[in-house]
Amino acid sequence: MHKRRGLFFQSLVLTLLLILPMMGTVVFFASQRTEQQLLQQAAADQTQLAEPAGARQTHRLLLAVQANDPAFLLLRLDGPEQAALFCALPGKLVLQAPAGTTTLAECYLTAGPARAAELLGQTLGIAPDAYLAATANTWAGLWGLEDPVRFDTAAVLTLEERRELDCGEESVVELTAAQASEFLTRAAALPGQTPAALARTRGALWAAFFRQFPDHLADLVQGARDASSQTLTDLQAQDLYDLEETLTWLSGATGYHVDYQTLDLQQTAEGSRLTAEDQELVQALLAGGTVVE
Repeated sequence: MHKRRGLFFQSLVLTLLLILPMMGTVVFFASQRTEQQLLQQAAADQTQLAEPAGARQTHRLLLAVQANDPAFLLLRLDGPEQAALFCALPGKLVLQAPAGTTTLAECYLTAGPARAAELLGQTLGIAPDAYLAATANTWAGLWGLEDPVRFDTAAVLTLEERRELDCGEESVVELTAAQASEFLTRAAALPGQTPAALARTRGALWAAFFRQFPDHLADLVQGARDASSQTLTDLQAQDLYDLEETLTWLSGATGYHVDYQTLDLQQTAEGSRLTAEDQELVQALLAGGTVVE
C-alpha cells in the first residue's frame, strides 16, 4: 500500500515536472502575444492621432449658381482619396416630386436650394451633405484670386464651337474666375448646345481652377465666411471648420488630383433625365465610391 502511494506521488511529481514547464511556456507566449497586440494598437492609435483630420473626411456638396437660369454642380472633396471630383448637372434635370416631376432649376427658383437638394436626393436615392448657392459674381469673389486659369477648350468643344467663341486657332484660353462666368454664358448660347455638353464644359472649367491652384484651396472657406451674407447654405460653423480642414489637407497632399464626370443624359419633353449609367455614376460620387479613373 505504501509502495503504491510512493509510486503515485512519484508519478504525480514527474507529471508536474513535465506539465508545469509546458504551462509556463504557453503563458509566456500568450503574454508576449498580448503585449505585441497592445503595442500594435498603441502604434495605430498614435498614427491616427498624428494624421490630420482632413485626411479622414469626405464632403459632398451641391453647388448652385444663382441666375434666371441657374446652374448646378456636385462636388466631392475626398480626404482619404486625396481628390476633388466635380459633376455638373443641367438645370433641366428631371426630379421626382410629390405631385409628379419637376426640374432642378424650377424647384430651385420656386422653393430654394434646400428643397432642390432634397428632391435631388430623393431622385437619386442619396442626397448631398450640404448645399451652397451664390451668384456668379459672388462665386468669383469667393474664389478671390485674379490669376487666370489655362483652360483647354478642345477637350470639351468642337472646332466649330471654338471658332464661334473666338478661340478656334488657340484652343487653350486664359480665364479669371470672373471671365469664366462670361465664357460659360457664351457657351450656353452656342447653336445646338445640349445640356449634357454645357454641363461637361462647366465641370471641366471648375475642375481646372481646383487643379491649377491647389495652394489656394485652404483659403476658400474663409472666402465663404466673408461672403456669408451673399450666399444661401445649410453649412453650419462646425461644417465649415471640417471643410477647411479637408481643403487644407488636400492643398498639400502629394497625391492630390482633380477630375470631372460627364453625364450622357436622355432628352425628353419634360427635360433631361439621367440614364442608368448616369444614375450609378452620381450615386457613386455621393456615396464616396471611387469613380475617378
